[in-house]
Amino acid sequence: MESGPSSLPVIDGKYQLLRQLGEGGMGAVYEARHKGTGRKVAVKVIAGASLSRNPEVVSRFQREAMASGAIESQYIAQILDTGVDPATGSPYTVMELLVGEDLQQALERLGPLAPEIALRVIAQAALGLRKAHESSVVHRDIKPANLFLAKREDGDVVVKLLDFGIAKVKADQLTVAESGGLTRTGAMLGSPLYMSPEQARGKKDLDHRTDIWSLGVVLYETLAGTTPHGHLESIGELILQICSNPPRHVQELAPWVPPTIAEIVHRALSLDPAMRFQSAGEMVDAIRAQLPSGIALTESMIVAMSDGARAMQAPRMTLTSGMRAPAPSFSDDPPPAPTRATRTGVAASTTMGLANSQPEERRRSKMLVVVPVALAMAGIGSLAAWRIASSHHDTPPAAAPIASAQVVPPAASSTAPVSLAPADRTVRVVVLPASALAQVDGLDAPVQDGTVTITGPLGSVHHVHLTSGKSDRTFDVTVSDDGPMPAKVELPASPVAVALPAAPPRPAAPPAPTLTPPPTNTSSLHMEMK
Repeated sequence: MESGPSSLPVIDGKYQLLRQLGEGGMGAVYEARHKGTGRKVAVKVIAGASLSRNPEVVSRFQREAMASGAIESQYIAQILDTGVDPATGSPYTVMELLVGEDLQQALERLGPLAPEIALRVIAQAALGLRKAHESSVVHRDIKPANLFLAKREDGDVVVKLLDFGIAKVKADQLTVAESGGLTRTGAMLGSPLYMSPEQARGKKDLDHRTDIWSLGVVLYETLAGTTPHGHLESIGELILQICSNPPRHVQELAPWVPPTIAEIVHRALSLDPAMRFQSAGEMVDAIRAQLPSGIALTESMIVAMSDGARAMQAPRMTLTSGMRAPAPSFSDDPPPAPTRATRTGVAASTTMGLANSQPEERRRSKMLVVVPVALAMAGIGSLAAWRIASSHHDTPPAAAPIASAQVVPPAASSTAPVSLAPADRTVRVVVLPASALAQVDGLDAPVQDGTVTITGPLGSVHHVHLTSGKSDRTFDVTVSDDGPMPAKVELPASPVAVALPAAPPRPAAPPAPTLTPPPTNTSSLHMEMK
């Protein structure tokens, strides 16, 4: 890396660096000027001496970057050049210089966006993914920091996908460097909060549906202001939850989200890839159906939600069985063929996908790490073993009459294989009044001996609807180690009719005087009646 006339470094003898725009674990992004043409560009310099020691990794990174650069889409940041700086041996990529901010910055500045605006952002990102998947390119690291809201001179905003090559170079670096042991099972690559279950499990051959999951997490966060698992602190607990439990209902955190939009979120976040949208195009079609006025964005639309909009209560969407199903086993069968990149220091500049290590970074940025599966599986195994021990080896209490609820433990099998996905639990919830009619998750459920039965994995939430006379109400019941929570669901008592004292009898009216009617002409009366 040589120095230019103003003592600023020059990359590969071609790109005069002007100022640093962002910095992260993979390197730094600079605004630069091409010495030959004078064009301003963004140059990302990939840091790490381990990369330069692996020529195969560098070669793969360059091929990946150029492959994504060959994808022609207005929704993908254009890659102009790639190479290795001869002075430092560091790989670099050159991209178009954008003006605006990434989605992560927008969410930190504004909080959640209005549902319609969130859909427009995600629809444009999905269109970029569709073009990439048609070219057999999987991103692997979709997150808000890699969705750039690029401003145009006319006031329009276009979502640009960044960093197609970064996740790939992480994978190749680990693959080439590994020499055996547990690392051969794979590694967790990307940002853990946005990982799909199959990615968190270390599956090596990821297909395009891993990007569908990650984009679903981004949509969830854009609507609710947090990710489905943003409340977790431990990486081991995070991986366990991603792999085994469905995400929290988005309407629990954002009750203003319409049920039709919540359905799109949770379909994208199905644990089983076969239950998700099977292509980015399919997800775009579902979003377009909710946007009759189109997916275009303008700068004036990117604003904070009003207090009135956040106070709205949309009808509750019931999660279907597919959205609540346990995670599949994820075998090593080859994936189906696809059906067909940065934080800025200021909002007026661009970066190309590297996180800026500022003090105000949220907790999720602290979790952007590359963690071997051996470490994650050790944490998961300890937690899973604790759960198994607590559920199967605790001394049961003495038998007592059921006061509120009863837990029916699942049948144990000494030969069944151990899975990260917890077995279903069956619990009984006390229903009051016992004569009420009940539905569980929209299906009729018999009330027997004053209880209703619920079956689901630990932590799953079920909707119990009771009807009795003119009273009806829906309760959220969670399946836990200790039984249902709450253990009892009760309709409010119907108003009791109060007998009012009888009114005192009125005095009898005096008899009316008897009048003698005049003689009646029956023939004229007959005529009148006719």
